[in-house]
Amino acid sequence: MLVASVAVPAQKRHDRTPPAPAVVVQQVDLEGFKQLLPLKHSDAARTKPLLVNFWATWCDPCRDEFPDLVKIDKEYRPKGLDFISISLDDPPDIKTAVPDFLKKMQATMPAYVLNVSDPEPAIQTVDPEWSGALPATFLFDANGAVVFKQFGRVKTPELRAAIQKVVGGTQ
Repeated sequence: MLVASVAVPAQKRHDRTPPAPAVVVQQVDLEGFKQLLPLKHSDAARTKPLLVNFWATWCDPCRDEFPDLVKIDKEYRPKGLDFISISLDDPPDIKTAVPDFLKKMQATMPAYVLNVSDPEPAIQTVDPEWSGALPATFLFDANGAVVFKQFGRVKTPELRAAIQKVVGGTQ
């Protein structure tokens, strides 16, 4: 009996969900945005592959795919993948809708809101073929080359295969 009463509290301690980390969302202007990406004309040297997802809280396909992206982040960050999410929500949503959504998703990747009056220069900086439609996902290898891109909801198996190629190892 005593063993059972000691084991139950220990088991309950393991069932507790740790508190969610504070969600920090930063605003970036066009120049700050360019510094986040491993662009050819950027001086920022990368040593790791980078996954970038463009999304918004008002975008249903973005909201649908986000749980898969959170899982990918948790699985591949320890294997050497950096991941940032860039919201195209309106800057006033930086303190409300964006952090609320990220907290609900238990997202821990760095999150940014693009604070520009015209997003077209940022869109063209990333990929001239991108119309700006959301969601959009880009995977850069450690040298800064785009090795995967998806306009629209990401196909998780295809993204995982592309990530495997740039981080190596097994799933």
